[in-house]
Amino acid sequence: MSTAKASVNAWIQQNLPEELTWSGPPQADTLGGLPACPAVYLLVSPAQLPVHLATTQQLRRVLALRLAGSQAPRPGRADLSEVVTAVRWRRVYSAFEARWWYYRIAREMYPKRYRRLISFGPAWFLHVDWQEPIPDLSITERVWQMPGHCAGPWLTHDLCQRALDGLRDAFDLCRYPEQVRRAPRGHRCAYADMQRCDAPCDGSIPLERYVERVRAAWAFVCGEIRPWISSATARMKEAAREQHFELAGRLKKHIGWAWRWEEEWTRFVRPAEQLSYLLAVPVARRKSWRLFLFWRGDLHDGPIVTDRQLPRQAAKWLQEQVCEPSPAADAQIRTEQTWLVSHFLRSREGDASI
Repeated sequence: MSTAKASVNAWIQQNLPEELTWSGPPQADTLGGLPACPAVYLLVSPAQLPVHLATTQQLRRVLALRLAGSQAPRPGRADLSEVVTAVRWRRVYSAFEARWWYYRIAREMYPKRYRRLISFGPAWFLHVDWQEPIPDLSITERVWQMPGHCAGPWLTHDLCQRALDGLRDAFDLCRYPEQVRRAPRGHRCAYADMQRCDAPCDGSIPLERYVERVRAAWAFVCGEIRPWISSATARMKEAAREQHFELAGRLKKHIGWAWRWEEEWTRFVRPAEQLSYLLAVPVARRKSWRLFLFWRGDLHDGPIVTDRQLPRQAAKWLQEQVCEPSPAADAQIRTEQTWLVSHFLRSREGDASI
């Protein structure tokens, strides 16, 4: 066995700590020793090779049906009872915890294809790098992996694109940033010809003024929404008084868009540096909570506490944590765990959590 495979097997044994083995096709009484609990489990062949990784709400029942049931396997589905002789598992206490452990184990076992196996996709962020000569807002899912700053999350690329398009309209940001980077030799676009853009690309205005607008847009993304709405409302009224009705109409449209941002996205969208949560997730079939700490991409599980213990124990456990990502933390893992938590927070299970 190669060193790499041995290391993976050791990791799996450590993180799927409970095991049941048998010889030959397992009987119902053999599997009767399994706990009737939610779990992440791995079926293993006689050669100690992984065969099937999955999650379940009832470990004993699902394996009895899959391995010792009287029904023949469906067409195209292998008879697992003939090829596995052991199961390793880890108890979990919520669907969130099951998804997290399934992701971690799949990533370790199948590093080239685990993304196709997990049940959650990317979350999307707006990105800016102030070290660039001419900074610009763009869309990325690679939070924690890029220089500069990110803010989000949005759960789909389309929603993030809608946010970016609205910012470009409200703050007069260029839709062709590659032309701005060529200033003053960039090419004017149709927006400039329609007087919807002051054309920083061809030097019509100083680039400093354009960068100020980018900074104002980023301040809006980071939470300065109400001040912008107040300022825009004052400008709209002034434009109407001076009978610049087209400008007043555009500002009214932008103000309506800003209020929709406030109502739909402000609860979750924030600078990535502020994406930190103490989570209390309900334990299945018990009046208890499992604590988790999510801190800038790092995710740690904590104790299970009762309703009565929750405030005191949560505060005590939080004080014991080191709230900084480890210097050795993998940026891709932090990114993917951010995706996981982002989708969780906007799910029905997230609504039932604290």
